[in-house]
Order: sequence, then structure tokens, then C-alpha cells
Amino acid sequence: MQPDIIERVQELVTEYRYFLVDQFGVLHNGFTAYPGAAEALRQLKGMGAVIVIISNSGKRADLNKTRLSNLGFTPDCYDDLVSSGEVAWNLLNSEYIGSRLTRSARCYLLSNNNDRSALEGLDLTVVENIEEAEVILLSGQHLNEKGLAALCQRLQSAVKSGVPCFCTNPDKIAYAESGKVFSSGTVAQWYEEQGGEVIWLGKPYPEIYQYVLKQYNITDKSQVICVGDSIEHDIKGGVIQGLSTVLVRSGILDDLDDNQITNLYQRHSATPDYVIPEFI
Repeated sequence: MQPDIIERVQELVTEYRYFLVDQFGVLHNGFTAYPGAAEALRQLKGMGAVIVIISNSGKRADLNKTRLSNLGFTPDCYDDLVSSGEVAWNLLNSEYIGSRLTRSARCYLLSNNNDRSALEGLDLTVVENIEEAEVILLSGQHLNEKGLAALCQRLQSAVKSGVPCFCTNPDKIAYAESGKVFSSGTVAQWYEEQGGEVIWLGKPYPEIYQYVLKQYNITDKSQVICVGDSIEHDIKGGVIQGLSTVLVRSGILDDLDDNQITNLYQRHSATPDYVIPEFI
């Protein structure tokens, strides 16, 4: 069955109450807000929708909220923001550290711009030498082909030593000022293909959805719809959870034609219920 084409996201308010909206590729490209996106959120809220920004970002929620505000998405645009980094921090703090990981375990952090916020408040010890690591936290990377190859080479010893890798941003492609680049999900996929252990946290994996459903005490999934630009992450994640989905065509897949998009539906066993040209 082919998805229904809609022109404006507000068309869905009569069918759904909870909108789980991706940020990168739907609301903005990391540097500039998409025209009409902020107003579309405000209109949805004005019509009674509950809007939760649900993002594959290794950064915690407050830093993402600051980024959105700087791009014009003020707090009146949405009800809450849940990032994969926030979910990961809570899981590490409540479940993994002290059980799967020893307290003060030596952690090798891979993040953009050497950002250490993903570890703040966690009982882990940051190490600069991969050879000393007991765990890898992969919260973000923007890499070209050369940078990707160099990082994979550096991680070879960790694979051989059986060091587990927590990937808190499963996106394989990201936006950078130079254009589209390889992201942390590509690194984690390589790590897993080499035989390394990867704990994936974020879309399309269940923890981030369960976090939102529990937070809002949602038992009727028919009231929830996921909005995103990635078939592999946003659409597949929603389908796995039994939620309705909307594919926004203005994001990471904007250079693909309809046949290529259909092939991706088949590859990931994830066809959206709706397609919208842009989030307006």
C-alpha cells in the first residue's frame, strides 16, 4: 500500500493527539530553520496537539532545547524534547553503571567538538587513550571518507579487546556546513560488522519511544504519529512500535526520486502512512 500524500501537517490533527517530531531534516538542517516549520508547530499546538521533539542527538535535552531556541523554535512551539543522548544518560546512570559497567569505568568518548556534556554527572572516568578504555561512548561524529577510515583504524584495538560501544546517535548521515557527512551510526555499524559489541540507543530502537510513551502515560498508540525524514530511523522506528508515521521529503532524502524512496521502503520494511513535501 502506498502512503497518502498530504500538503500540511495540520491535516492530521483530527486523527492524532501526540506528534513525535524529528528535528534535523524536518525543522532545520542544523544551521538554518526551514521556512514555516516553527509556525507549523505553533499551529499544531493551537489545535490541541501534544508535540514532543524526538531526536537522534547524542547531546542531552537542555542543549538541544538551546539549539532550537537559537534557530527560532522557542518553547511555545512544543511541549517537550527527548533526545537519544538524554535517554542514554538515564539508562547509563540507572541501569548500566554499577552492573554492566563498574563504577568509574574508563570511558573513551567520541563526540563532536570534544563535547563532554554527555558524561556530566555520570560515574565514568574519561580516558584519552583508546587502549585504556573499558567502554566507548559514541555520542556524535561528523566525518568525511578519510576521517571515517582513520577513526575505524583507531578503533581496531577496541574491537579486538571486546570493548563495548554505546552509540547514542544511530544516524548514519548528518548535516555539516560542508554538506552531508558520515555520522556516528556509520562508525557504530562498522564496529559491529567487525565483531564489536554495540549498544544502540535512539531511533529506530525501542528505548527512546518507550521513554516518551511512559512519560506521557500513553496507552492508546493509535493517538500517536511520528514525523521524520529518515526511513531507516524515523519511519522504521515508528513502524516497529506500532505507531503511525509521516515521511518529510525535504530532509536527508531530498535528492532521491520516488522509485529510490520506494526501494528504501522495501529495504527497511517500513512504509509511512503519509508523505509530506515539507513540514508546514
